[in-house]
Amino acid sequence: MQGLFRSITLASAVILPIAAQAQVSSPTSPEPVFRGIVNAAVTDGGDDLAKVQFKNASSEKIKAGSLLMLGGGVLIQPRGSAFSYQLTANYHFDSITAKNGDASFDRFPLEALVFYNNGQHRFGVGVSHHLSPEVEFDFDDVAKETVEFDDATGFVVEYNYEFSERVWLGLRHTSITYEVSDISGAEVDGDHFGLTAHFAF
Repeated sequence: MQGLFRSITLASAVILPIAAQAQVSSPTSPEPVFRGIVNAAVTDGGDDLAKVQFKNASSEKIKAGSLLMLGGGVLIQPRGSAFSYQLTANYHFDSITAKNGDASFDRFPLEALVFYNNGQHRFGVGVSHHLSPEVEFDFDDVAKETVEFDDATGFVVEYNYEFSERVWLGLRHTSITYEVSDISGAEVDGDHFGLTAHFAF
């Protein structure tokens, strides 16, 4: 939980002073605009966490930086400012399903990003705090096994292009490391790239 508090403190230190300045810089400054936002990302990268071999000799892997992230939150866009601030709660997962069972990797990223907007382009940086990272194996004739990781904080850089009003598509990179809860010093590289989509409403 210390990592979570550090993430919230860092996000607050970056976002709140800028947002406050946008509001109080002059008596006539307009109020910031708050919008809801939903987002999705397809990601790939990181260390291999699991490999499932199928009877037809094919195989699939679960990686520490894969595969699909879905979420939503709030987008703060002060009128007249080149900056916007995005806070989201997300679910990030990868899974393999076979006839005799499945394997999965789940985590819950909380993200705080600051974007610089220039025309149809926006460039973002921020933090991503991952809650309850967990790998689970559940196959027939084998005891169910779970590997838990400590909560982890990473850093995000992102570029978006506004294809239409309030719709952005883009690229991102997240740098993060997971530590196995029960094994001191055991780490997993979760760095990954992703294709992103955001819709504000």
